[in-house]
Amino acid sequence: MPTTKAADLSVSTAAATASATKCHLFKIEGFRRIKIMYGNGKALESCGFEAAGRTWRVQFYPDGDKKEGTGYISLFLKLDDNPAAESNSNDDDDILVEVRLALVPHRGPPSPGAEISSSFTTTFTKDKKVVGYPQLLKREELEKKTGFIRDDCLAVRCDVTVLKQPVDAEERAALASDMERLDVVCECKNDACKGRHLSGGLWLREVFAKLFFGCFQV
Repeated sequence: MPTTKAADLSVSTAAATASATKCHLFKIEGFRRIKIMYGNGKALESCGFEAAGRTWRVQFYPDGDKKEGTGYISLFLKLDDNPAAESNSNDDDDILVEVRLALVPHRGPPSPGAEISSSFTTTFTKDKKVVGYPQLLKREELEKKTGFIRDDCLAVRCDVTVLKQPVDAEERAALASDMERLDVVCECKNDACKGRHLSGGLWLREVFAKLFFGCFQV
């Protein structure tokens, strides 16, 4: 491998970025009555909540969203922007989203189990605005689990992270790990410059080596 000087090294980095994750809690009270009132194909919807400038809702089906899902809990995330807002060109763009949907146990005794959760990454479009799990869990199994339904109340958690597109490369200062990977040693004489190029790592090891070996010089 040819020797490369620090002055000849440039670095560009492409990194996936995302908006801050938004968490929404959907409490379902009076679960025994609701499972009678909302039969197969009927959903409860949460209030709208915002993530990355878009409006979302959680859909909860106590008895499945379709006939084949009868007896199951169905859980979905719905993109639910106001139709007037969708007239803006930016709102017609596809949206790549990381989603986590979970049934959350109550805290305190009796000791609850772990959340019943599933995660996925998907693209919402103007033709695909509802994504989730038609058969997340059998309702009978949920009702037997300790800690999930207490005082006739069930809680659903939804975490939404919208990924930013496209991914653009940016020029950045070389880090110690970059120089080590290419076997490049910083030749800067100015310590401030070294600190900029070698933020923790190679520069510190160079200083330590000088101090350590200097103790043994005669």
